[in-house]
Amino acid sequence: MAHSCPSCGATKFRISKTHGFWEKFLQALGYNPFRCINCEERFSLRIWNSAHLIYAKCPRCHRMDLSRWSTTRYHAPMLTNIRIALGAKPVRCEYCRCNFASWKTVKEKFSYSKRAERSQVLTPVSEKQAAATAASKGGQSSESSASD
Repeated sequence: MAHSCPSCGATKFRISKTHGFWEKFLQALGYNPFRCINCEERFSLRIWNSAHLIYAKCPRCHRMDLSRWSTTRYHAPMLTNIRIALGAKPVRCEYCRCNFASWKTVKEKFSYSKRAERSQVLTPVSEKQAAATAASKGGQSSESSASD
């Protein structure tokens, strides 16, 4: 997503729960409520892309890289079983572990290598931490050489 928080500009946010009839109505039109992880600001964004309307997406996290699940290993709710009996495909989001049924096609098949690429976050190391690690490594090497 190329969206960002309107107050702080951060790109890390999560889906928020809907409050009241008006937000549920807007959610049906494609405007979902989000909450910024950094500043806790709550805002709405339009997440529908007309090119993606024909593809299945997770109802919880709105990701589109999905896999299939077996009806013999997972006991789905009654409504999901009815959908599967009517021809929907059992689909699973591996990120939030949501199992659901959808008649839409899966755009992107899930793979663990893609998940590893997308979830790699580089954390900056402060100078104090780098100096502490270097000192502990240097102290260990000097102690080992002194004991020889």
